[in-house]
Amino acid sequence: MLRFTRLALTALSALAPLLAMGAPAQAAYPERPVTVIVAWTAGGATDLLTRGIQDAFQKALGGQVVVKNVPGAAGTLGTAEAARAAPDGYTILVSPIGPITLQPHRMKLDYSYDSFETVCKLVDSPVVLMAAPNSKYKTVAEVVAAAKAAPGKVPYGTTGPGTIPHVSMLAFGKAAGIDIKHVPYKGSADVVQGLLTNTVDLFTDQPNLVPQYNLTALGIFASNRIPTYKDIPTLKEAGYDLQFSIWNSMFAPKGTPEPVMAKLEAACRTALADPGVVENLGKQRQPIDFLDRKGASAFIAAEFKKNGALLSEAGIKVQ
Repeated sequence: MLRFTRLALTALSALAPLLAMGAPAQAAYPERPVTVIVAWTAGGATDLLTRGIQDAFQKALGGQVVVKNVPGAAGTLGTAEAARAAPDGYTILVSPIGPITLQPHRMKLDYSYDSFETVCKLVDSPVVLMAAPNSKYKTVAEVVAAAKAAPGKVPYGTTGPGTIPHVSMLAFGKAAGIDIKHVPYKGSADVVQGLLTNTVDLFTDQPNLVPQYNLTALGIFASNRIPTYKDIPTLKEAGYDLQFSIWNSMFAPKGTPEPVMAKLEAACRTALADPGVVENLGKQRQPIDFLDRKGASAFIAAEFKKNGALLSEAGIKVQ
């Protein structure tokens, strides 16, 4: 009997580590730093947003969060890196509309919008037409007049071909009957430098760049003035009924375990409700527009379909 008890205890001792391993593997997540890829340059619109929620998000998640900038190819380089990452929750992505729902329609990539699990939607803001602080342009009408007087001579910067900054300016040029010069950059921070050095005259992008760099807001791509931007006239007021917005959402590689996704989603929800984040994004003029995983996933799928049609109408096809 004694020998049997000793054998049983020995067996249980040997089994204990295996039993521990059988516990939910994700219970301790995150055990190491989580990298958030931003597929644009530091200081750009998406980078400012991501760093604006970073502290609150990592506190809610319960682990360190590190932002990694991987700019290039209209946001597709960093997005592809995120898509290739192990689906374990330690590499996630914060991305605007372009790399996820626009670029897959215009170029052959190693990923698509369905290469990711959608964690949450963060913000959604109408696009703003902006110029340098000392720009000679103060109104949309002045831009149109200058472009008509010198076709193809008024330069505008974008974050790359096929992005919303590009498509919105194509639509503006078509609506106004003007020929303006496209100058692509790697990210919005680079375009801003182009504005500040008078390399380009105009830029459309997320409105948080306006207060960050003291830029001149000429017009907003919305049907009506918005309380957050009540001082910015709409393009419609200038005679061009154009509406474009740029949202940002958080993504994880396809196949990320459910417990990890749930924890990321909860941290996202908590971070966006944090008073410091609300104040920070308010100063950035970035309207919080939280959607949970289910709502955000349906939204992204609809955006992918809609933006494919938008690019087709603009004559932009897969290269």
